Amino acid sequence: MQIALATKEDLDGILALQDQVYKVKQIHQDATKILVDLIGAHYCNIVIAKVDNKIVGSATILYLPIPAYGKPYAYLEGLVVDKNFRHKGVGTALLGKLVELAKGKGCYKFVGTSRFASEDVHQFYEKCGFAKWGFEFRKNLKT
Repeated sequence: MQIALATKEDLDGILALQDQVYKVKQIHQDATKILVDLIGAHYCNIVIAKVDNKIVGSATILYLPIPAYGKPYAYLEGLVVDKNFRHKGVGTALLGKLVELAKGKGCYKFVGTSRFASEDVHQFYEKCGFAKWGFEFRKNLKT
């Protein structure tokens, strides 16, 4: 398994996994452009996992600067492992790389969220050293 920062050559593989992490009927028409922009952005990294040159996992980490701390925190978005490759260490390897990147950016904390019903995901985060900390409050916005 290889863990690496995503490049523009990885777009199709990343997009192919999106319906396994997001509850969408179809991927937005601008998804490729958005991914290209994120890959080139200084405020985030996208990490991929490959097995036999196939993308089997991906995740995005966003770096949000907090003036009071004088440094950023890391926010995890969209960690996904292909359903055929789960429970094989892919998610652990992705998360390990993300933590390494966050430390390299000087982040003072790393936050990941999960739906209440995703108990298996909660156990995964705890196994990886994360602690339940609080609630996420959300308001869906229509645009």
